[in-house]
Amino acid sequence: MPQKDKLLGDLSQKNLPEERLQKLIKEAQKALDAGQNSDLVYQLEKYSREISDDAEQNVAAYHFKKAVENIQSMTDGTDRRQELYLLINSGQTLATLGQVDEAHDRYMVALELSKELGSKLIQARALRLLGNLRLQQSALSEAIRYFEQSIELCQVEGEPLEEAYSLNSLAAACFQKSSWKNMENACNQALAIAEKLGENELAGCVYNNLGAMYSLRGQKQKALVSFQKCLPLFEMAGDHRGLAETYNNLATLYRDQDMWHDAGKCYALSIRFATLVGDKLGKANAMLNRVELYILMFDLVLARENCLKAMRVYYNLGHKLGEADACKLMGVIYAKEGKWPLADNYFKEAIEINTACDNTFGLAETYRSQADALLENGRSDEAKLSFERAKSHFKSVNATQKVKQVDKILKSLQE
Repeated sequence: MPQKDKLLGDLSQKNLPEERLQKLIKEAQKALDAGQNSDLVYQLEKYSREISDDAEQNVAAYHFKKAVENIQSMTDGTDRRQELYLLINSGQTLATLGQVDEAHDRYMVALELSKELGSKLIQARALRLLGNLRLQQSALSEAIRYFEQSIELCQVEGEPLEEAYSLNSLAAACFQKSSWKNMENACNQALAIAEKLGENELAGCVYNNLGAMYSLRGQKQKALVSFQKCLPLFEMAGDHRGLAETYNNLATLYRDQDMWHDAGKCYALSIRFATLVGDKLGKANAMLNRVELYILMFDLVLARENCLKAMRVYYNLGHKLGEADACKLMGVIYAKEGKWPLADNYFKEAIEINTACDNTFGLAETYRSQADALLENGRSDEAKLSFERAKSHFKSVNATQKVKQVDKILKSLQE
C-alpha cells in the first residue's frame, strides 16, 4: 500500500513539525474513510502527543529560568536560607509552567538543604511539593508517602498551616484512589485548621475538593453548596488557579445535569483563569471535561480536536490518569463516528493505563463508556459484559449511584 508506506516514512522523522503532523493525521483520516488501515491513524495520533504546541509558555519558562540564574549570580552564595527559599519558589513556578523534571530537581535539592539547615518547615513543604508532582504523574502510592511524611513532620514540629496544606493534598490523592472515607477525614482535618487560623484560601481549596467528591458520588446538592462556598473565598484571595479548578468542577456538575449553557460558560471561565496563571494542567483538565459537552452536543470534530490537545498536555506532563481519560473519550468519539477499530484501540489503551495505575474508578468509567458505545451500536452481548465489569469496579469503590445506574441498564437488557 504505497500511501501507507509514505505516511509511515514521514512518521519516522523524529523532528516532525506540528503543522506537518496535523496534515499527516488528516491524510491518514482520509485513508481510513477509504477503508484503509485504521491502526495508522491511531499511531499517528499517539505520536502527536509528543509534540508540544505551547511555544509561548516554553519561552516564558526559559526566561524565568534565566531570571533565577541572574538572581543566583548576584548573591555571594553564603546565604543558604535565601538559596533554600529560591529553590522552593522557583520550583513551584516551573511546575506550574509544565517543567516537571526541573521542578522535581529543585525540590530534591531543597529537601536535602532543609535537612542540613534544620529547617523543618521547608522540609515538610518540600515533601508536600514532591508529593504534588508525583500525584500529577499518577504515582499515587509514592505521592501519599510524601504527604504522610510531611504531615507527621508538621505535627511533631507544630506547623499547623503546612500540615493543613499537606492534608488537603492527601485528600486529592485519596480522591484519585476513590478512597472516599480517607479523603473526607483529611478534608475535615484540613478545614478545621484553616477555619481556626482564618486561612480562607486554604478553606476554599478544601471545599473545592469536597465538592468534586460529592459531584462524582452523585450528591449534586452537596457539591453545589461546596462550590458556592469556595468561589467567593478564591475571589477574595485573588486565587486564579483556585477559581480555574472550581469553575471546571462546577461546569462538570452543570453538564451532568444537562445545563449545557451554564456548563459552557463555566468551562470558558476555567480555561480563562488557568491561562492567566499559566496552569497547563488546569487548562487541559477543563478542555477535556468540555470535550464531553461537545460529545453531548454531537460536535465530534471539535470534541476530537480538543481531546487531542488535552492528551498532548497530559503526555508531556507525565499525567497518566489524564491521558487515560482522554483515551476513553477518543474511544467514545470514534465509536459515535462508526470507526470501531480506532475506538477499540483507544478503549484498550485507557484500560491498560488505568490498570497500571491501579485506578479502579477510572477503569469503571472506561468500561461504562465502552458499554454505552457498544449498546448504541447494537452490540448488546458485548455491551452487557462491559456493563458487568463497570458495575464490579464501581461497587469496589462504593460508587452507589453509579452501581444503581448500571443495574438499571442491565435489567433492561435482560427483559
